[in-house]
Amino acid sequence: MPIYHVTIGDKKYTVEIANPNARPVQAIVDGETIAVQIENSMPPVITAPTTAPVPASVPVAAPPPAAPPAGSGDVTAPLPGVLVAIAVQVGEAVAVGTELCVLEAMKMKNPIKATRAGKVTAIHVTVGQQVPYGAPLLTLAS
Repeated sequence: MPIYHVTIGDKKYTVEIANPNARPVQAIVDGETIAVQIENSMPPVITAPTTAPVPASVPVAAPPPAAPPAGSGDVTAPLPGVLVAIAVQVGEAVAVGTELCVLEAMKMKNPIKATRAGKVTAIHVTVGQQVPYGAPLLTLAS
């Protein structure tokens, strides 16, 4: 429970408040519990507790979904988004690092690049299409 030091006039008080959003606020002032009614519409402003706040627990991220099986040839969407450009054509040979397409997610354009050399054998999407995470974008053959 946070502890606050309050000065009213020339007198100092130690105040503990379990839930400042409760109405009425239950405060322990110098060891005595009192109910405090907030009369204005403004929420209470509490600026400096003297105890350290309890850190929020951090959720553990789920492991990423499994990648496509090795040799599948599919280049998949690494995040959900809208396909805004396709930079290759079927039959085109690509090297590692060649931009294949561009996916827009949250107003950010994300280039999708080849992670291996190969030949584009199929394009599974069209410009403007919404794609979910893991959707096949195109296929590369070795």
